[in-house]
Amino acid sequence: MVEPAMVEPTIAVNNAEATIKIPPAWKVEITYTFNQKYKQGIGEAFYTTKAPDDEEYSYHLNDDSDDPGKDEHSENNEDYELRLEFYYDREKFRSSRVEFLKESGEDTITFTVLAKDEAGSTSALQESSSDMYAKIHLINTNPPPKGPGKAEPVTESEKAAPEKAAQVIDDFAKDQGIDPDTLVPGPSYTPPPELEKLPVGIIGAGCAGLYTAMILDSLGINYEIIEGSGRHGGRILTHVFTKHLTDLPYQYFECGAMRFPDIFLMRRTFDLARNRLGMGEDKFIKIIMHSENAFRHFNGIGVKQSAYSKTDDNGEESADTFKIGKTAKNQDGYIPEEYLHEGTSKLYRETLEPLRNYFVKSSFQDAFLKLMRHDNHSVRSYMQVAKGYPDSVIRWIESMEWRTGGFDMSLTESVIASLSFDDPRSSNPDWYCFNGGTSNLTDGMLAKVNNKPKYYKRVTVIKELPEHDNQAIEIKVETSEDPRRNNPESISGRYSNIVSTLPLSVLRTINLDDIYLSVGQRNALRELQYQPSVKIGIQFKTPWWEKLGIVGGQSYTDRPSRSIVYPSYGAIPGRDTKLSNVLIAAYNGLLDSQRLAVYMKGYDTPQERILLEFVMNDLAAVHGIPVSELWDEYLDYYAWDWYSDTYAQGAFAWFGPGQFKEVYPHLTMPAGRKQRLFFAGDAVSTCHGWVVGALNSAWRCVHDMLVAHPELNPNPEEDIMAKFITEWGESEEWDDKKGAKHVYLGRELFKRQQELT
Repeated sequence: MVEPAMVEPTIAVNNAEATIKIPPAWKVEITYTFNQKYKQGIGEAFYTTKAPDDEEYSYHLNDDSDDPGKDEHSENNEDYELRLEFYYDREKFRSSRVEFLKESGEDTITFTVLAKDEAGSTSALQESSSDMYAKIHLINTNPPPKGPGKAEPVTESEKAAPEKAAQVIDDFAKDQGIDPDTLVPGPSYTPPPELEKLPVGIIGAGCAGLYTAMILDSLGINYEIIEGSGRHGGRILTHVFTKHLTDLPYQYFECGAMRFPDIFLMRRTFDLARNRLGMGEDKFIKIIMHSENAFRHFNGIGVKQSAYSKTDDNGEESADTFKIGKTAKNQDGYIPEEYLHEGTSKLYRETLEPLRNYFVKSSFQDAFLKLMRHDNHSVRSYMQVAKGYPDSVIRWIESMEWRTGGFDMSLTESVIASLSFDDPRSSNPDWYCFNGGTSNLTDGMLAKVNNKPKYYKRVTVIKELPEHDNQAIEIKVETSEDPRRNNPESISGRYSNIVSTLPLSVLRTINLDDIYLSVGQRNALRELQYQPSVKIGIQFKTPWWEKLGIVGGQSYTDRPSRSIVYPSYGAIPGRDTKLSNVLIAAYNGLLDSQRLAVYMKGYDTPQERILLEFVMNDLAAVHGIPVSELWDEYLDYYAWDWYSDTYAQGAFAWFGPGQFKEVYPHLTMPAGRKQRLFFAGDAVSTCHGWVVGALNSAWRCVHDMLVAHPELNPNPEEDIMAKFITEWGESEEWDDKKGAKHVYLGRELFKRQQELT
C-alpha cells in the first residue's frame, strides 16, 4: 500500500475574503469572536471543489442570541474549501483589512483570520487589536507516519531515545577529558559580502550527494554538485544488456544495490521512494528471497536447499551432507561430530541472537551503546571467547554463512548487518527491488534536485582559505576524463561548506594538506577498509534454471563464484515462462572476489574470457548440468569489480574490531578549522553497504552544518532547524541534541589541538 505524502490545508487572503483549502480527512472546528459592539457579521461558505455552486452558507452576527460563535464540519473524502467574508453594519460594507496567523501542532493547524475596518496601517493585527476574527482549528484524523518511512510502534525506550543517545556523546566527551556541560554553541558569524552568497559544495552525485541536494533545496540553501565521473548514481549501477532480446523486459542486473527489506532500519529509503519521489506500487517488485530448489554445493557435493534444511540447517541430526565431519567413518573430516548435529545456521544464530536482542526492546541508539561493549571483538574472537567454538568450527560457519575472511572483521558490523536481513523488530518483512532497476531511485532524485551535477570534474584539492579566516573552502578539479574537452583544464571554485560523499578510500587520494583534519580523521581515511565485491551477470537465451524449479533465491558454493542469485522480478502468477533471462552468476566479496577480479581486464579481453570459463564451469557443477548445454544457452555477459573502480575503490565500508568505538565518532565530526568540511556516505553511518546509510549520513551532514553555521539560513526570521526536522524527520542514528553536542565537541577538540602546536 502506497502511503501518500502529507497534504496540509492552505490559506489565501484576497481583499476582504479568506479562502482555506482543506484536503480529505481534516476535521474543521471554527469559533468566531467579535470585539466591537456595533453590528458585525462573518459569512461562511463551505463547498467542495468539484461542486462550488453547491455550497453550505451561514452568516454569523455579533447580536445573535443563539451563540453564533461556533461551527463544526466533519472530515470528508473530498477536497473542500472554506470561504470567509467579513462585513460591518449588517452587510452594508466589507472589511477594508483582513490578515491571518498560522500555528502548527502535531497533526493540527490553526488559522486565525483577523479583520479590521482600517486601511493603510502597517502594524500587524492581533486578536486583541482586531474588530473581529475567526479561529479555524483543523485536525488531521488520518495522520501520516511520524518521521521517514512507515509507522512503527513507539515504546517507552524509543520515546527516551534522544536522552539516551546524548549519553553516547557525553561518554565520548568525557573520554576526551571534556566536560559535556561545557559544550555550547559558538559565537555567531556574519559572512562578509564577498562570502555571503557562496554555495555549499557537494562532492559526489551518488545517493548521499543527491539526497543532500534535495534537503538543501527544501531549505532554500544554494549548492553545487561536483561529480568526477560521467554519470550519477555512485554505487547504484544497473547494467542493461542491449545486444540481444531487446524486446523483452528485465534484461538487466544490478552491479550494486539490488534489494531492499521493508523494515524499520530501511524506513528512510522507502520514504524517499514512496513519498518524496512518488513511486507507485508498479515501481516495486517483491523479491523471492529463498528457493527450496536452489542448491548448496560444497566439497564437490551438491544438494537442494530443501534437503539441506531438513538436516544440517535446522539443528536436527545431521547427515553430514558434505562429508567434512570428523567421525569414526571419516577420519579425513575436520569438524567435531558434536557440532555437526547443530548445523552452521544454528551455531551462527546462537552467537548473534543475544546481541541482536538488544534492538528488540531498546531504541537503536541505546542498543548500539550496549553493543559497543563488545566492539573490540571480531566475529572470530567473540566466537572463541564467548562461545568456546574451536577454530575449525568457526571456519566452517564462515564458509557456509559468510564470505571468506569475513569473520576477521568487526563483531559490531556483523550484528548490525544481520539486522538488515533479519530485523528482530520486524516479522517476515517483504523485500523489494525497483521495477526497471535500482537506477530508478537515483534517476528520480536527479530529476528532483534543482541544481544538476557537473560531470567529469575530478576533485584534486580541498583547502581552507586563510585570507578569509578559514571561513570559506576552495576546491580544485581537473577535467582530463571529460570527452567533451579537447584540452583538459584545472578549475577552482569557492564554497561556504563542503559535503564530501566520496568513499573515504577515494577521499584519501585528494590533496588535503591545506585543510585541518584531526589525527583521528586522518587515521580513519587511512585505516578504514572497503570490501572488495564482484558481480558477474550472464544473459541466456532462456531462463534455464526455471526448468529446475528455481524462481528467485540463491545457491551457495565454495567454488570461486560463491553465490548465484536468481531473478525473481518478472515472476507473474499463472505464467509458465518468467521474463528475465539474466542471472547473477557470481556474487562474492573479500578474498573470493579478489581471486576473480585479477582477470577483469575489460569486456571480451582474453583474461575475461578465462573468467567466463570459470563461472560457466561453476554454474554447471552447482546445477548438475553439462557445461556444453549452458554454452548453447549463452548470449552475453558483464563483469563488475567495485574495488578497481576509480571512483569507488571498494563496494562498501566494513569496520574492523574497535573501529566503531574508536574511529566512527571522529568521522562524524566536521573537519576544518571552522568546521566547514563534512563527511557523508554509507561508511559514515551505522548501516554500511545500504542506501539508507548514505541517506542517514546526508541527514547528519545537513543537520550538523545548520548547527555549526546558522548563518546559512536564507530566512533568519524562520527557525530553519525546526523546518528541517519537520520536513525530513529525525534520524534513527542521530537526534538533534546528540548531533549538536557532537559538533560542539569537535570544535573544542580542535581548540585543544591548537594549544599543543
